[in-house]
Amino acid sequence: MPPSSDNSATLVRRRVFRASRRRVFRAWVEPEALVSWFRPGGMGVTVHKMDVRTGGSFHFALENGGSIFGTYLLVAPPEKLVFTWSGDAAGGRETIVTLDFLDQGSMTEIVLTHEGLSDPALRTFFDSGWRPLLEALAEALSTDDAPRS
Repeated sequence: MPPSSDNSATLVRRRVFRASRRRVFRAWVEPEALVSWFRPGGMGVTVHKMDVRTGGSFHFALENGGSIFGTYLLVAPPEKLVFTWSGDAAGGRETIVTLDFLDQGSMTEIVLTHEGLSDPALRTFFDSGWRPLLEALAEALSTDDAPRS
């Protein structure tokens, strides 16, 4: 099901990270880096598949038995990443996540746009999920063992 053009069905989050654009992008596309911070609802994630290329797909298993899966619609390092997002939390419907990585010198701003959230409750649910994930990413990028460019 394509995303709605209704703005209430779209969530936008912005966050600045103290890391290069290349380093922030890599944190989303390298499995070892992703599992260090990507813990939806505080749950660990196992990467079953992560074929990061336009047309490739991903499948993550959550500790509670749930799954997140999707297809990469656009992979343009280190500027943009667009993927479908499906799973238990989305009620089985396909949504679209766009990540724009904006160069701010020694820092990077991410603009995360999540489209196709069919109702205000789903939008609120994902907003409460993306906020701590972006915080966890900021923390992971501040450590010495985070992926470097």
